[in-house]
Amino acid sequence: MKKIAVIFIAFTMVLFVVSCGDGESKVSNDTGDTGADTGDTGADTGDTGDTGDTGTTTDTGADTGDTATDTDPETDTDSNSNVDDTDTEDPVEEEGPCAENPCAEDETCTVDATTEEGYICTCIDGKIRPSETVCGSTQHGKLYQKCENGDWAEKCTCDPGEYPEVCGYYAQKMWFTSKSKVFTIDLAEGWTRTYFHIVQEQEQDKIHIKATYCNIKIDNSMSSVLQVVMPQSFADALGTAGKEAVLTKNDDGTFGYKQDIFWEIRGIDPNCYGDNPAEYILPTNSADPCVQDWDNDGLPGLTVTAKGTMSGTMGMVEKSSSIIRDGYFDENGVLNAYVDWTDKQNILYTTNQMLKDGSDNQIKNESSKFDGPANFIEQVKIEDGSDCAFIVNNAGTIFSPDPVNLK
Repeated sequence: MKKIAVIFIAFTMVLFVVSCGDGESKVSNDTGDTGADTGDTGADTGDTGDTGDTGTTTDTGADTGDTATDTDPETDTDSNSNVDDTDTEDPVEEEGPCAENPCAEDETCTVDATTEEGYICTCIDGKIRPSETVCGSTQHGKLYQKCENGDWAEKCTCDPGEYPEVCGYYAQKMWFTSKSKVFTIDLAEGWTRTYFHIVQEQEQDKIHIKATYCNIKIDNSMSSVLQVVMPQSFADALGTAGKEAVLTKNDDGTFGYKQDIFWEIRGIDPNCYGDNPAEYILPTNSADPCVQDWDNDGLPGLTVTAKGTMSGTMGMVEKSSSIIRDGYFDENGVLNAYVDWTDKQNILYTTNQMLKDGSDNQIKNESSKFDGPANFIEQVKIEDGSDCAFIVNNAGTIFSPDPVNLK
């Protein structure tokens, strides 16, 4: 009986060792646990079921010869989870003044015991916090804060510094003179007049512009043969363009104005040319996936009409550019400048095949019909809050007379 009792005690010890873990050998054999348990965030997310244990534990450390007592899955208690749960190197959930991030969305929180609150909020460079508070010597700007080198710097959208103040609302007239040809007809000289509603913000010599198309009118010296009409829907579809301009200091103490080349691709999905509009080639097929119906009339591109001998309707896409140069301010503060421009159009749809090639427009720097600049802008300060309707209805008193009376 004593012999049987000894054997029974020995057998019980074996069962105890197997079922209670043989912990050190199992940690070294657990392929999901690398010793420091770097994937364990408190819930043992790095151990997805003890990949070395498929139901039959093969203890290669202390019990390699004993497989008979570990074949029942119910007797195999995965003690590795207990080891993981007591892993002292597991990261502890962050506590302290930054635990709930008391800073604003555009700031980062850093624990700092030297401050009264125990933390410091640091802004993210480049972030902007706008305000409704007006500023600027003529109250045409609004205050805002911009993060620079980790600190909020208070600025004004109207900060002229040593330059003329050009903030606020303006009315602009842009005039183009062209040599135009449609089909086989030389139209001699063409003119395009565009009214813009301008809102400007200023950082000393830098001007940030929002230019909204208000109205476009076209005429030419052969209008009895062909006159192109730009419906209001055309201008409305062009919306508002963001532009940048620069003020310059002249040697005589006066100030100049210039705007680098500005490209416009009309009737085309902007994703098709991205940040390289200069190299974009206009499609010639209305089924091209880049073509869009900007004026929502069911026709591809933008719709214009023609009157006269060659009348008809056209759906077009267009690529144009403009450079504003040699600008100056007269004694009344009105901005005058010269414009260089290009224009390319493709007709995607027309009711008159004689119009299918569109109009070939080339800049003409001198007019045969009037003296003075042939391609220019005139920009006049208007009351803040004014809109396009105000500009169109009062153009006769806002701007100087047109070089040619457009029909």
